[in-house]
Amino acid sequence: MADQQGVLGSGASLRRLLTLLAVAMLLRLVWAVVIPVMPVSDSHAYDTFARTLVSSGVFGWNANEPFSFWPPGTSLIYAALFRVFGAEYNAIVGLNLVLSAGLIVLTMRLATRFYGARCALYSGWVLALWPTLVMFTTVLASELPFLVFVTAALDVWTLPNRQALLRGVVAGALLGCAALVRPVAMALPAVIGVAVLLERGLSKAAVFEQLRLVIPALISMACIIAPWTLRNYELYHEVVLISTNGGVTLWMGNAPGTTGEHMDMPAWAEKLRDDKQDKALGELAKGYIVADPAGFVWRSLRKFIWLYSHESIGVAWNEAGLSARFGESALKPLKLFAHATWALILVASIAGLWVLVKMRGLWRAMCGPVVITIAFYSAIHSAVVSQDRYHLEFAVQLALLAGVALNALAVRRRFGKASQQSPPATGQALGL
Repeated sequence: MADQQGVLGSGASLRRLLTLLAVAMLLRLVWAVVIPVMPVSDSHAYDTFARTLVSSGVFGWNANEPFSFWPPGTSLIYAALFRVFGAEYNAIVGLNLVLSAGLIVLTMRLATRFYGARCALYSGWVLALWPTLVMFTTVLASELPFLVFVTAALDVWTLPNRQALLRGVVAGALLGCAALVRPVAMALPAVIGVAVLLERGLSKAAVFEQLRLVIPALISMACIIAPWTLRNYELYHEVVLISTNGGVTLWMGNAPGTTGEHMDMPAWAEKLRDDKQDKALGELAKGYIVADPAGFVWRSLRKFIWLYSHESIGVAWNEAGLSARFGESALKPLKLFAHATWALILVASIAGLWVLVKMRGLWRAMCGPVVITIAFYSAIHSAVVSQDRYHLEFAVQLALLAGVALNALAVRRRFGKASQQSPPATGQALGL
């Protein structure tokens, strides 16, 4: 079992945490001061939707065309900020700073619980120094809200106490909020429940424990999502739980000529209402997959590789601001830097998984919510569309694994190879 001492368990730990947070906030504040917020691509969409919500109460590109193609969560958050602080970007930058700090603390709590307090500090530093996450300080995007909601839910879910009903309700509410930001979170109660069950064993007691979490979580999530589903029913006269882009994204990743990334819809589909677009293109995608299952497997493999092969979205979504401040010549070096740091994080996370395999065995290392949620997100984006931004959905999990590797390296350097080869049975040498 991991060392259960909390992140704030001593004065020294508190000083380290505060130092880490100070560095993380300083990096992000410097970035925000230097780089102006100039929304492009998805950021422009969130900005537009939020302003339309504030001005007319309508979710859509304008007040006359309500739709649900995009999930509403991120725009609702920004609209609330615009209504309170005015339609400017400083409030969103401030929110991103708060979300970043919260994400680091939540991740360190999980790392302490799963792998020990020593691993927690390294996981926190990975998130604090991750260049793309620093760059997202000046980006209007769903990544940070989604990460915070899901990480908070996982924190509540895995708390070591007997209040399963309350934990399930709170975790479900957080996952419901995450689902309004990204609908993929609707599957997470089941995914997390199964992951924890596999890790702890398929005993009758463990099954009932997870059912006492999963069922309240699903009910709580449904209560959070229901008002938006009702709004969609009034708009379309059919059930649309959150958004109408599931079939479209499946088609983008499974259509003739697809690259696996975003692809413009055909002209005939553009003329349809968004719910009709979703159904029509979804049916085309399913037909394309059934007609060539081997091609689907090959495309999925390519999209899986593309998901992990690079990371430049932080630069791309700050492109206008970077160009305005430093000129376009700054973009390529920054992208190369982002690629290189992502490669280091990915290698560290793989190394961390290998450490867990050696310490805990293959089954316990591969099961549990950390690795299984990575596999879940990877499978989803291998099937639909794939971009580098989507691996940020499991940035926390990667930071946790990287923290294990960095801690193991620190132990190896401090105590020598012998402590790695013959650790105590409880795994305390590595904080595991």
